Amino acid sequence: MLKPKQLQQRLIEQIPELGAHPEILKVTAGPGSVVATLAPSLSFEYHYPLTLVATTADLSESLVDHMVVEVLDWLTLNQPEVMSNSARRLTDFTFTQLADTLTLTLQLTERVQVKDADGVRTITHLPEPPLPENNARPHQVYLNGELISQWAE
Repeated sequence: MLKPKQLQQRLIEQIPELGAHPEILKVTAGPGSVVATLAPSLSFEYHYPLTLVATTADLSESLVDHMVVEVLDWLTLNQPEVMSNSARRLTDFTFTQLADTLTLTLQLTERVQVKDADGVRTITHLPEPPLPENNARPHQVYLNGELISQWAE
């Protein structure tokens, strides 16, 4: 699994307090599942919770906010459905804060492609599918040829 290390590295690089004291941050993948089908290939997905625990004697609100913002930014590229799916938004990124500990838990997936060709098996971790391009939003709505609504951005 690649995402735990990628996210840990991102947080240490982007948050000065974690960069100065990386031992504050512990990253662990919890019990997960491997989702596969009887398709011709052995391709599969990892589904697992990732827990980030930051423990420091003086856990500041600025550290909490900075960690949450960096995780949100990372999710936009690495697990966008957590933010785009209304049900997953409510469950797939949770937190617990105690006096000196912040725990963030993310529900993650990773796609792994397995190809067999010419007696060789190739295993490749796939990136997230690209986000759709921003399409121009309409400014008018017609129903049966009649303008029923319009607005300016």
